[in-house]
Amino acid sequence: MKRIATLVAIPVRVATALALTGLILAGLTFIGLLPGAPGAPAANAAPSPAASLPEPFQQGPDDTAGPLRLDLTQLSPRVVTSTGPSTLTFSGTLTNTGDQPIDDLVIRLQRGNALQTEGALRDALDGDGRADAITPQFTPIPGELAPRGQMPVRLTVPLRGAPDSTLALAETGVHELLVNVNGAPGDGRRARLAAVRMLLPVLSLPPGPGRAGPVVAPPPPPATPFSMLFPITDTPRRVSTVPGEPTLLTDDDLAASMAPGGRLGSLVATLAADAPPGSRVRAATCLAIDPDLVETASLMRAGYQVQQPGGGPPVPGTGAAVAGQWLDSLAAVAKGGCVMALPYADADLVALTRGGLGQLAARTITDGRQILSDVLDVPVTPGVTWPAGGVADDATLDEIASADGRSVLLSADGVDQGRVQRHSGVVPLVGGRLPQFAVLTDPLLTRAAAGPSAASGPDPSTGGAVASSTPAGTVGALSTQDLIGALAFRIEAGPIAGGPTAPAGPLVLAPPHQWAVEGDGAAALLTTVNQLIGEGRIVPTALDGVLAAGPSAGTAPLAPAYPLRSGGLETPTSAVDIVRKTAQEIEDLSSAAVPDSGVGATPEEAFGPLRRGLARPVSAAWRGRPAEAVAAANAAAARVADLRASVRVLEPPSPYSLGTSDAPILITVANGLPVTVEVNVQILPSAGLRVAPIPPQQVPPLGRRQIRVSAEVTRSGQFIVQAAVRTPNGELLGPPSRLRVRSTAYGTITVWLTASAGALLVVLAVRRVLRRVRGEPVRTAQVGPATGPLPGSPDQAVPLSPEHRSPGPDGHGPVPPAAKTGDPFPDPLQPTDRLPVPRRRPDGPPRPPGRGPQPPPRVPSP
Repeated sequence: MKRIATLVAIPVRVATALALTGLILAGLTFIGLLPGAPGAPAANAAPSPAASLPEPFQQGPDDTAGPLRLDLTQLSPRVVTSTGPSTLTFSGTLTNTGDQPIDDLVIRLQRGNALQTEGALRDALDGDGRADAITPQFTPIPGELAPRGQMPVRLTVPLRGAPDSTLALAETGVHELLVNVNGAPGDGRRARLAAVRMLLPVLSLPPGPGRAGPVVAPPPPPATPFSMLFPITDTPRRVSTVPGEPTLLTDDDLAASMAPGGRLGSLVATLAADAPPGSRVRAATCLAIDPDLVETASLMRAGYQVQQPGGGPPVPGTGAAVAGQWLDSLAAVAKGGCVMALPYADADLVALTRGGLGQLAARTITDGRQILSDVLDVPVTPGVTWPAGGVADDATLDEIASADGRSVLLSADGVDQGRVQRHSGVVPLVGGRLPQFAVLTDPLLTRAAAGPSAASGPDPSTGGAVASSTPAGTVGALSTQDLIGALAFRIEAGPIAGGPTAPAGPLVLAPPHQWAVEGDGAAALLTTVNQLIGEGRIVPTALDGVLAAGPSAGTAPLAPAYPLRSGGLETPTSAVDIVRKTAQEIEDLSSAAVPDSGVGATPEEAFGPLRRGLARPVSAAWRGRPAEAVAAANAAAARVADLRASVRVLEPPSPYSLGTSDAPILITVANGLPVTVEVNVQILPSAGLRVAPIPPQQVPPLGRRQIRVSAEVTRSGQFIVQAAVRTPNGELLGPPSRLRVRSTAYGTITVWLTASAGALLVVLAVRRVLRRVRGEPVRTAQVGPATGPLPGSPDQAVPLSPEHRSPGPDGHGPVPPAAKTGDPFPDPLQPTDRLPVPRRRPDGPPRPPGRGPQPPPRVPSP
């Protein structure tokens, strides 16, 4: 439980400071607000974690660079009137962001004088105003605030009375308030440690103390025609998918935001409660909705998956039912009045056009209107575009005109003002290819709704004390307080600041597209608008009617102007360059799609979501966050690269075995897209394989096709070849696949050597046959060592005489010549000539065997 310090402002004079402080502490102890007091709740100022705010509207805990942070959560009343309360009450939480305890805490609420000029109001919004016209005495806060601890505080201050104990209001107007907290950190000196500023509109004064009655306020000016844009957007979180894939989100934060207690859920609930269909507030309100957000909610209700922060497979999302309920509630609110479509994913149209993506910019406009109308089943205001920041250059206006953008909502700073300063009006535009007109929005109100663009500097009235912060531009109940004050200031100043020569038109409140507001802040704004309508200060004007009517006849046209400061807020060029390259990859991939294939999805169904998804990295949600924009662009590029890689040649688990030099190769092409594609399959040149040209191949959606490739092997062995798939434009799809080929066929050199050897063998065989046929003696080369007697030796055989030759076939005489057939390979069983057996010498013993060659027999002389 927590200790709530409920304080009433009591003057503390220097002479009696110690005595009064003791009395206050004793009184607080008696009523049970100090720890350990009788009847006190079981609460203390123990540290407790601060509530985190959802992205992208979260501010850092130490933005004020002080040891204390004051978060205001309630202010009552938001607008001071004579019929309202006579006291002002605020509450919030003090957080010690340092590592030292802080004691001697005091707090007070002080104000400045009524702001008289628009410049003074802008200074107050920037934190440069002076809120020290009335400075009541500080009120002590009992207790010590431990490091990282929190302490709820609540202070009530009378609106009228003495300046040392009240706000001492004496005139109507818009005043700057400052909640000032002083304390002593550790052993340091007492100083201002936290400060929060905001605007307080005073339309009329309540009765004062004692006999003082209400102050008679001057009569209000004529009622001002009023229209209000109410953006419903969020950071894009969807990952582009193709038909057949589940819806994929980067995180599950949308489920929490769309829940009844979340930012988006409370916004729609507040609209239903405070601006119901048919009410005066709804008549003045035009909902400006991001089509990508409602399309994402529509897909979420059918089930979706969420990426894991550390990688890994996606997990099922938890917000299907919540998204469906939120979408139904939004559709019910939208049916009651004006609805306008923002560019798809709230794309930065100027950044896209400057990056050479004008067609994508026009597509976000046309597709956004159609998607919003289809999902919510409501009519969408035609022909109108609201660019981010309310500004556009000439080239962007031309793209808007090509997308049926006859009218645009531009900030008054987005046109050439000349000598007449306008904050409203309906004016024609000059310089475009097509006629266009602009409805001007009030830049002062936009500035008040957006909050400070940079951290406030030191307060000049405090000698460089800690900077003051503001709830404007954050998520919280008081985020619209500055906007309420600026609206009251503008209405009190009159309907048209430019004088009678300015073009007539309603005062248009246009918050930034990415508006940091939730249910409580929106409720305070809608309640104030309803109160101003009831008092006759504003007249609700339907914006769609103003757009349909156009400018009045004879209104002088104005030239568009693009402020230099707006260029610094665009999506960074590095992110746009990545998106442009990704767009080229998508167009190249879509060139392979076969239209009217009869199976699978159509090319538009397959690649339309990818084209629209390119707007998400260039969303206005990434303004001021260049690193996140580049990361989103890289994620989109990686997603398209994965889709391109799904069309590839599959690598077989084992090598291709080729037994002959001209054996075909069977390769398989896989298509991971839901559309039929016609691709070119290419086997890259290799030293061991030559492939015939492959005609274009059609692969069915989410299927495979086997292709028979004619190939010629130029060498044997195992080698690697690469196969790739290309689009009709010649661009590579997936990375080349490595195919292993094992060849057992002879290579070219081996074949030539074998053929040459065979030819030589044939020639030699023919030559031998011819010589046999002609009867020429055959020269036989002796191979190996000789087995007979050496030439010239005594045992050498002598030629035989005819009578010693073997008998012929009839047993008489030698073998006739006709018995020689000329066969180069004679049958070994055929009769052959035999050598005569040598005879022994009669006059000597026989030579022992194995003792040298036997001498030839003696032949008697004739």
